[in-house]
Amino acid sequence: MLLALGRDQEALDILLNLKQNVSKEAPIYVNIGKIYKKMGDIQEALKYFNGALDLDPKDINQVKSMIDRIKQSEDNNDEEDAEFR
Repeated sequence: MLLALGRDQEALDILLNLKQNVSKEAPIYVNIGKIYKKMGDIQEALKYFNGALDLDPKDINQVKSMIDRIKQSEDNNDEEDAEFR
């Protein structure tokens, strides 16, 4: 709900607090990763996506897909930067 309202930081704060109390739930890590990705903090997003994989390898397809999209985006940005050099 908060994300739909554009209140990313508030949603992130709630999820980070929840993670402290329920640290072994992969969906919490996935959602934190999604928020960091949306906010443009790719390194933190990857950290949480990988943490989700460590906690629950059975959700590997969804999380790997998100990681792959981030890496593709970074590769595209690197190619665009090279064109302007």
